[in-house]
Amino acid sequence: MVDLLQKRDIAVSMRFRDEDLGIIDRGAELNGLSRTEFMRRAALQEAQLAILNETVVRLAPEAFEHFMAAIDAPVAAIPAKLAERLARQAPWDEVSVP
Repeated sequence: MVDLLQKRDIAVSMRFRDEDLGIIDRGAELNGLSRTEFMRRAALQEAQLAILNETVVRLAPEAFEHFMAAIDAPVAAIPAKLAERLARQAPWDEVSVP
């Protein structure tokens, strides 16, 4: 059962210049939203855009074809020296004996 006394919202305090608040208030009014809801939506939209910019890779069609060709190409043999290094145990994973 959900705890009815559990707080669901967290207040966030920010400082703005008067001219910035005027613009924000006008935008909120034009959208029929409170300042809080307008700013919440704007912040979420910016956060989502930042996340998408880090997780979505956009390629021109030609670059995509090169990318797919590289993925589909046969795996090249790993040089013996590199294979040996990859097989080593990481120093932080080594068990130290007292």
